[in-house]
Amino acid sequence: MKRDTGQGFILFAYQMKKMRSRLFSLINLIFITLTACQNDDISPEKIDVGLDYYPISVGNFWTFRVDTTSFLFSGDTTKGSFYLKEKITDSLYRQEGSMVYRLEISKGPTLSGPWLIDSVWAIRYDKDKIIRTENNRPIVRLQFPLREGSSWDGNIFNPLQDSTTFFRFRVKNLDKSATYKGDEIASVQVLEKIDSNCINKSSFFEVYFKNVGPGYRKKSFVQYNQSVEDPCSRPIPVIEIGYEKTYTLVENGIEN
Repeated sequence: MKRDTGQGFILFAYQMKKMRSRLFSLINLIFITLTACQNDDISPEKIDVGLDYYPISVGNFWTFRVDTTSFLFSGDTTKGSFYLKEKITDSLYRQEGSMVYRLEISKGPTLSGPWLIDSVWAIRYDKDKIIRTENNRPIVRLQFPLREGSSWDGNIFNPLQDSTTFFRFRVKNLDKSATYKGDEIASVQVLEKIDSNCINKSSFFEVYFKNVGPGYRKKSFVQYNQSVEDPCSRPIPVIEIGYEKTYTLVENGIEN
């Protein structure tokens, strides 16, 4: 049978055109991918969500010097100090597959101890959050991505939450330079909503160091004297009772 060379040539040309089209599409895709990788729009800030502000791993520990001030009914003020060590000692999987870590809280009179376990907390990642369960109360300490001014309800996982237990946390001074052990290090401050009036005042904030974890925290509560008829008329409230505690990180690392 005589071969139809014209039809074969047309078919061959069509196949070559199709192959060139596919090759062009592949080259174009590679070019777009390489260009995107070099694009300034994809900056480290956009992919850095802030997870390294609280590294969580078994063996990690943080030791704080705790300075306390107590305001007494008598009008006296007492001061003291001790050391607090937070250490991740174990981990286990939850039923839904996430990991929860055991966080031992120990107290000691000096940096070298002796250490006595004061309480046991838990800490875990939950999608875009770090939740620390303190005295059986889960608190969202960080929510990602960290952005200047971003905020969240730290008490959202507390089943006993009501309108009086709403904790509003807010990010401030993201990536601000701080000093730790003589070195400059990036930090972020997390503020809790401050309640202040002529009856009492409470406040809390915590600072985290990048690639280190919690580096400083301060909590305070004072109740003002109500002996006068209108305590709110006083230009300077008189403290009746209360306390102030500061936690300053002095050592961190990994222990077996």
